[in-house]
Amino acid sequence: MKNRHNLDDWIVEAEIPVAAAQPDPMGMTPTSDPADISQDMNDPNVANMMQQNAPTEDPNNPEDVNQDPIAPDMPEPQNEVTDFEVWKNEYFKESIVANANELMDLLNQVRDKENLKPYQRKFVEDNVNIQLLRLNSNVDKASKEIRRQIKQQLDKNNPATSLVNHVTAVLETMPELNNIFIKLCGYTGQKGDLHRKYIASLLGGVQVGSGGNNEDIIYNEKEYSILVSTRFNSRWGDVMLGSWSLRSDDPERYLKEPELKRLQEGSPEEKDALRKRIVIDSIAQLFETRAFYINVVADDGTLFTLGWDIANSLRNAFVEGKLVVKTRVSGDSEAMIDDQGKIISLMDISIAFVKETGQQDEEGKPETEEIEFMDRKDGMLFLTADLKLIREATVALQGTSFKEIPYTGNPSDLMTLKRCVYSAHDLLMRQC
Repeated sequence: MKNRHNLDDWIVEAEIPVAAAQPDPMGMTPTSDPADISQDMNDPNVANMMQQNAPTEDPNNPEDVNQDPIAPDMPEPQNEVTDFEVWKNEYFKESIVANANELMDLLNQVRDKENLKPYQRKFVEDNVNIQLLRLNSNVDKASKEIRRQIKQQLDKNNPATSLVNHVTAVLETMPELNNIFIKLCGYTGQKGDLHRKYIASLLGGVQVGSGGNNEDIIYNEKEYSILVSTRFNSRWGDVMLGSWSLRSDDPERYLKEPELKRLQEGSPEEKDALRKRIVIDSIAQLFETRAFYINVVADDGTLFTLGWDIANSLRNAFVEGKLVVKTRVSGDSEAMIDDQGKIISLMDISIAFVKETGQQDEEGKPETEEIEFMDRKDGMLFLTADLKLIREATVALQGTSFKEIPYTGNPSDLMTLKRCVYSAHDLLMRQC
C-alpha cells in the first residue's frame, strides 16, 4: 500500500496521467495521446472492467498503515574510524617513498571531511604542514640526501645516533637550513612544535605526537621503523624526557627468582644494588624503542644536537659503573597518606654520572665524583646535565652522539634571524 502511494505521488509530480501508468486490463497497446486516453475512460465497458480489476480491501481486516516505515531503509554508514585507519595505513606506506606531492594528494583526500575526530584532524593538519615544508626545494634536496645516507648506513641498535650524524652532516653544507634552528628561538612557546615538524620534513617522517610521553615522529622503511622523540630547548639542564614512576610489579618484571629472594633476605648491600638495578631497567624499558633527537641553540648561534638511545645507554653505563642511581628524601619529596593517616615520604630518584677528577685517592686509584645527570621531578624525568657535563658524558656513554655546529654568519645578524618570525598579528589577522 505504501509503495502505491509513493508511485501515485511520483506520477502527480511528473504530471503523468494515472491511466497511462496502469497496466491495460484489455491488453490494448498504451497510447501517449491524452485525447485517446480520455475517450477510453468515457467508455462504460472500459470503466466497468477497471473497476472490477481494482484491488479491494477486506472491511473486517483493514490494512494498518501505521505499520508502514516512517522513512525508507538506508544503508548503514561506514565505520568512520575504520575508514580513517585504512587511509592512515596507506599514508604510512606511501611515506616510505616520501614523495611530497603524492603525500599531499593523500592528505587532501581526507582534509575536508567533516566527520574527522579531533585527533584525526590533528594528524592530517600536522602532516600537511610537514609536506608543505618538504615542497621547498632546499628542504627537498636535504631530505633526499639525509634519507639516502640513512638507508646506506644505519646503526639499528642505536638509531638516534645515526639520525643525528646524517642530519648534521647534511645541514653543515647548507647554512640556510641550519640557521632555521636559530629562527625557531624567536617562536618561544611554539618552537617545540615547529621544531618537530622541521625535523620530520628533513627525515621524511610522519608526525604522530606532540612532545609528550610517546614518540613524535615515525621514520618508515620497508624493513623497519624508527620512533623519534624530538626536543628543542633554550638551554641544557631542563630537557623533559617523559613521565616515569616505579611500579609495584617492577621487581617481578626485572629480577629472577633468586634475585627476588635476595631483595627480601639479602644483605643491605645486596638489597641496595638490586633496588638500583630495578630503577635502571624500569627507565630503560620505558624508552626501549625511542630515539631522542634533542637540539639546543646557544646565544652565539651555535647549534648543539644530541642523539640519544636511552635504553641501551643507561643499561651499559650502569653495568660499567659510569652511571649510578641515587636516592634521597627531603621536604620537597612526594608523599602519601596511609590507612592510619600517617604521612609517608617517597624517595626522590636521580641518576649521576661518575666523573674522574684527575687525582688519586689514598689507595692510588683514580678519584671520582658523582654529578647529577638525570632527575625525577613531579613524576617527570629530566636530563639535567649542563653543557659541560653533556660533552664529557657523551664521550663515555654508548648510544649517544653529540654534535656542535657553530654559527658562521655575521654575529650582528643573529638578532635579525631570531626576530624573523611571524607575530601573533601575522598569524591571526592574515587575510585568506
